[in-house]
This record gives sequence, C-alpha cells and structure tokens, in this order.
Amino acid sequence: MDNSFDSRYARQLLIPEWNQDKFSNATVLVLGVGALGSVVSANLAMAGIGGLILVDFDTIELSNLNRQLLFTPNDVGKNKAEVAKAKLLEINPDVNIVAFPMAMQKLDKRMLDGVNAIASCLDTFRGRRWANSLAVREKLPLVTGGMFGFLGNVQTIIPYKTPCFECQPLIPQEKLSQACSPLGEARKEMDVEKPEAPIPSVSTLSAIVGGIMSQELIKVIMDIGKPIKNYLFIDGLYGSFTIMKLKRNESCPMCGTKFSVETQQILAIRNESIKDFRYRIALALGLANPTLMCKGKILQDDQSMNLNDGDKVFVSDERLAKPIALVIKYET
Repeated sequence: MDNSFDSRYARQLLIPEWNQDKFSNATVLVLGVGALGSVVSANLAMAGIGGLILVDFDTIELSNLNRQLLFTPNDVGKNKAEVAKAKLLEINPDVNIVAFPMAMQKLDKRMLDGVNAIASCLDTFRGRRWANSLAVREKLPLVTGGMFGFLGNVQTIIPYKTPCFECQPLIPQEKLSQACSPLGEARKEMDVEKPEAPIPSVSTLSAIVGGIMSQELIKVIMDIGKPIKNYLFIDGLYGSFTIMKLKRNESCPMCGTKFSVETQQILAIRNESIKDFRYRIALALGLANPTLMCKGKILQDDQSMNLNDGDKVFVSDERLAKPIALVIKYET
C-alpha cells in the first residue's frame, strides 16, 4: 500500500483508526444502485474498497437523474448496475467491480464468497425484508437505509447480536392496513402483490442517508467505532436526528431463538384447507405468496390438512432468503 503524502488515500490514512489494507481486502454487496446505492458505492470506491458487487435489474429513467449521481441523460434505458460499474471504474480503476443486472433473488450463493458486508439500498419494504433475511442466513453485517421526501432512516444489523429488520415494529401503514382488510381482499394481496408507488425523493436526503450508510459500512469492515445498532431517524426539514432504541425479539421469524426447527410451532386446524392454512401463515409472518413443503412435497391449495402433530413444514417466500421451519401443532 502506497502511504506517501501524495497517494490516492493519503488524507484518510491520517485518521489514526484507519486500516487501508483491511478495507482494500474487503468486498461489499450493494443491493440496489439507485439513489442510495449510487452514493454508497461511489463513497466506497473513492475510499478504495477492494470489491463491489452491484445488484440491480432496473433500467435508468429520466426521473432518476435528480438524485442518482452516477447517471446522465445518455444512460437512460440502460441497466443501472452495468452503467454504475463503468462510472465507478472511472472514479477508481483499482476496485474489483461485478455488475449483476438481474433480480437479487437470482444471486448465486457462490457470489457471496468473500463478501464482508451487505448494503441494502432498496426502495421497497419487501425488498428490504429479503435483504435482511439474506444477511441473517449468511451471518453478514447489513447496513440498511431508506428515505421518503425529506425523511430518512439508517440501521446497522449484526445478525444474532443486534435487532434485525424483522425485530422492529416499524411496519409501513399500508402493510398494516392489508392485514386489517377483508378476508377476500387480503387473499388478493397474497396472490398478486400490487406494485409500490414511486417514493418522493430529493438528492440532499440521498446524500445524507447514503453518506451515513457508507460510514457504517466503513466502521463495520474495519471494526472501528460503534455501529448504529438502533434505528436512526433523520428529519431533513428540521435538521433533527433521532435514535429509536430497538431490542432483539426472541420471537422474530428471522433471528429469534424461538424460530428454530425444534421449538417453533404453528397451530393447525383439522380439515382446514391448505389454502386457508397458507393464508394464515402469510398473514402471521407478513409474507407475499408463501410456498409450503412437507416431507419433500409441495402442499397444494386444493388439499386438506392431513399432516400429523410434530410434522415439519418449510415455508418459502419471495421475501425470505431462507425458508422458515414450523412444527405442526393441532388444536386440543
């Protein structure tokens, strides 16, 4: 590593806690390369991160240009991950960058080899939940952020040590209203989820939130300072930063100790249809369209419950990076 005064990293090397060798040997998985992802990936590249895996299936639109700093009008219609890779290599050609222009759910587990941390820069609630489940499954630190107009939030998650995204009760109001809707409407939501509306966004908030996320990733990678273990809420209009204290939930479906194959039970009703059983699980865990498997076979909606006490049902869903195992327990 070049430690001379005029080297690329000379100014950050003046920071006593800084470990450039450790940082330059680390890789960060960036999920979403839009407003937050472009800020995070640019900051990490400028600081000399060893590698970046940029994941985004989306294409650049004209409306992105007010806040997504890596893109220009000439990039409209092109894939975000691929364009971001090219622009970041112009910023720092020494960074090893991989563009993954597909949905994050298609990531091959082998691509996670060597990843040190995950940045969740996603603009949907269901996407953030999936990123959280991936981090918990892989036991990788996750820095997640979001914004809405002049409001923003950041949380750093160390799986099984700090509260994960599912531990917190901070669920968007539209998701809560789905759970309270009539049974028929709720089933429609489970079978076909509506696209989420565009989020009001401004570049100043993406710079603030993305900057804090980048700082958290630097701290986690180099193991310096203290990560934001709680929920940092940012009000850009009033210049306020509020910490909402969080606590690990032992009943959390992702990281709680009660959700293990041996201990977590799900109440079953005799002669109940699999469709109704599946719907109850979706509602209880906030899932979109879960698939149920028992004894190696997928349970079909037109079947009736013919499982036994103690049978294990594995629940998969687009919002989960890993299946959840539940143990059948019938009413007495």
